[in-house]
Amino acid sequence: MLRLIEKTKVQKPFYHETISTHLYSMEELCYFMETHIYLIDPIWVGEALFSWIETELGEKRLAENLRQSRRKKEDEFTCVEMILRASGNYSEEDLDEISGLLNQMRGKTKIERRKMSGDLYLAAGKYRQAAYTFMELLGDEYAMHMTEELRGNIYHNLGVVYAHMFMFEEAARLFSMAYTLRKDINSRDAYLYAMNFLEEDGQIDEQKLDLNFNVMRDVLAHLAEVSGDLEYYVERKKASIAADAVDWKTAQANLVRDWFSEYRTMI
Repeated sequence: MLRLIEKTKVQKPFYHETISTHLYSMEELCYFMETHIYLIDPIWVGEALFSWIETELGEKRLAENLRQSRRKKEDEFTCVEMILRASGNYSEEDLDEISGLLNQMRGKTKIERRKMSGDLYLAAGKYRQAAYTFMELLGDEYAMHMTEELRGNIYHNLGVVYAHMFMFEEAARLFSMAYTLRKDINSRDAYLYAMNFLEEDGQIDEQKLDLNFNVMRDVLAHLAEVSGDLEYYVERKKASIAADAVDWKTAQANLVRDWFSEYRTMI
């Protein structure tokens, strides 16, 4: 993606009101669009931006092409792609990837776009940014405009964030809330995986999660198969047989001890 290069900055920056940001160059504009793709809307990708591109950046042809695009009723995402392409700072591969993201944004609501940004942070392993995004969406500002299914999806993904940060109690709570809203067995199973790492007095709400002996048996059998898979937030030995309890606490303690030993050799 774009690498910022120090170039002469304009005297009059373009001001983005949504996050109170001043942009001083084409590179900064492109970087902002790339990293805040969920904020793109027809309000700020409009005449004020086109005039700034023309007068401050000296890109008269680009500005006119952008105006012509809007006159043809082409959307703001088309304009963004035109700007990124005209900057000359992206490879064709990068432009294709960004174009794919822009296509995903089309037809989405503001909430859906914001959630997509959280999903992108999560996929990239940027757990703190993902958590902030999901928690923002769960705030009062969006409460009136969110379906139960979307809220359940956000709870589930926030649970994944916490699980990756080894905060299993909070992860379990979020997976339970997600299942209550959307009845997705993935949330139920994720809850069981998280509960596997809590203290022995951890409680399972069978009424909310529709648990019974068969469900527990199937999930525990599956857990034995994937217990060495980082995708399920674990770092432990595989169970020799599904019926045997895995002594993961001892394995975890040994792992921490090994980490400390390795750390001491480095200092």
